[in-house]
Amino acid sequence: MLFRCLMAGIVLVLTPLTPSRLVAEQGGQLLRVPSKDGTLIAVECAGSGPSLVIVHGGIGDRTRWTPMFPLLSSRFTVCAMDRRGHGASGDSPGYTIQKEAEDIAAVVDARPDPVFLLGHSYGGVCALEAAFLTKRISKLLLYEPPLQERVDLALVDRIEKMIQAGERDHAVETFLQEVVRVSPGEVAAMRNRPAWSGLVDSIESHPRQMRALAGYRFDAARVSTLIVPTLLIRGGGTSMPDVKRAFDSLMASLPNRTEVVLQGRHHNAMDTGREQLAEAITSFLLGTR
Repeated sequence: MLFRCLMAGIVLVLTPLTPSRLVAEQGGQLLRVPSKDGTLIAVECAGSGPSLVIVHGGIGDRTRWTPMFPLLSSRFTVCAMDRRGHGASGDSPGYTIQKEAEDIAAVVDARPDPVFLLGHSYGGVCALEAAFLTKRISKLLLYEPPLQERVDLALVDRIEKMIQAGERDHAVETFLQEVVRVSPGEVAAMRNRPAWSGLVDSIESHPRQMRALAGYRFDAARVSTLIVPTLLIRGGGTSMPDVKRAFDSLMASLPNRTEVVLQGRHHNAMDTGREQLAEAITSFLLGTR
């Protein structure tokens, strides 16, 4: 049964929490979608048109991508989600990449057709897996997913000890420099951006994700069955060797893929090259690329 209360211009909609329904919060901008295991996944949407669901990377939250909204919301309903354990989303014991994929599939299935899905970095791995769980993805965009990353578990242990010692900023810097291969100068620039606090707040999620990634195995034969049109995005200045391995594997196995190189950009064009990234996204989704 549906109850509506109108108070001070705010509409509260109370509905049973099923995977096909959203629970709207104040203002209707932040939504919560229940995943398969009941974990509530926060999603912030803006704009009009077909839905573009964005999945952020290993650390941070949806606010890493909300600055892109003004560049995309005139043509799409842009929805940036918080991955489980990040931002306003819930969490649960027994973390797995499969649960992350189920979260994304739940968000996709809660949107009206058609739905475009963009995953960045670790979120790209989860987005790829989500594409096997729902048929409602019209197009898929993967921005430098570390699909074949050779995880240094000793480095993971070192970062975890920094977190436990309260050295969260140091842990973020170590992750960015030694895992993502961001230059010291760019790390210094990132510290002065609003998104930095979100990276620090979510760094404790890094160890479990990297351990999950260490057990992940890319299956080219399985990926070859994925027929959804896919855009592979990478920065022209990216120095991560795992990105090249992932791209070579995806280019060889995906039957319907296109590649775009963001010249002069690295792993964080959502920070440093927003217009360039938005143009690549829009061209692919609107069929002009």
